[in-house]
Amino acid sequence: MRKARQRFTKNKETVRDLQRDCIERHLKAKLGKLRYFGLPASTLEDARAWSDIFSEFAAVERGEPNREWELQHELELEAFKSKLFDKLGLFRGDIDSIIEKGRDQFGKKPRFPFDVVSLDYSGGLFYRDKKGNFARLKAVSALIERQATAKRDFVLLLSCNLDQVDQGEVRKTIENLRTEIVRYGCAADGVIDAYLKHEREEARLKLYVPYFVNVEAAKNHMNCETEKVIFYEGNRSVRMMAFRFFLTFDERTQSLRPPRERLSQIINRALVEVQDGVASETLLGLPKLELPETRGSNDVNAAQANDARTS
Repeated sequence: MRKARQRFTKNKETVRDLQRDCIERHLKAKLGKLRYFGLPASTLEDARAWSDIFSEFAAVERGEPNREWELQHELELEAFKSKLFDKLGLFRGDIDSIIEKGRDQFGKKPRFPFDVVSLDYSGGLFYRDKKGNFARLKAVSALIERQATAKRDFVLLLSCNLDQVDQGEVRKTIENLRTEIVRYGCAADGVIDAYLKHEREEARLKLYVPYFVNVEAAKNHMNCETEKVIFYEGNRSVRMMAFRFFLTFDERTQSLRPPRERLSQIINRALVEVQDGVASETLLGLPKLELPETRGSNDVNAAQANDARTS
């Protein structure tokens, strides 16, 4: 017998409100006509809560092995009950594969680009495929490339639990940040050590994920604006994180360039903790990066950009 579906917690409802706020601020000119692509879950909470600002939901459902049709049918049934059926397009299969191949397992093609993409990786972000590649990180890269090819500004919502965090990948990246910061005259050791030694994985992913998205955006001539990272407990006390990004296409130059968002911004930005449905800002006791006075408002990325111009 199938287990009853769990509705989302008060924390998730607050996170959804914060995500909607991000969408409305950045895409206010298109409210009511927005197009969504992602993983809304068979209960369609996101779609029901945001139906007034979206005209289309391209929903991906993989289903459970050997019973894929059950959850896919539930999603369509929920859309009918919620009067969303006319707005819903169902795509069957693994969302990472659909992003990379541009079609689902039956050959149906999502109409890229989209205004909002929601990737809710309940199984964690660092899943490796049979070849040992980080399949989900690779899919995020492919998504940004697709959106950039169409020169489409969009909001990216990326959620994950803290299962199977790849310590080698995360810590190596943070060490690389130490090297970058020191190179341009900032005292980085105390700050980077604090992140590496922190008891919570949330602290390290708060650096890793925005840095990764910024780098991938810059590769594709896009600028990235990172919102405050959210963390909370979901169903069954599972620790979750929610990232919000606004990516805009920048056609001023086709040459490679560093991310526009500064490393100091990523490091010094507070997080948002949601407890019992209430959101509050915190730094988790982490120190801020102090910039050399001689650089004024400039920092690592500004210096990198200057190097690129003068090389």
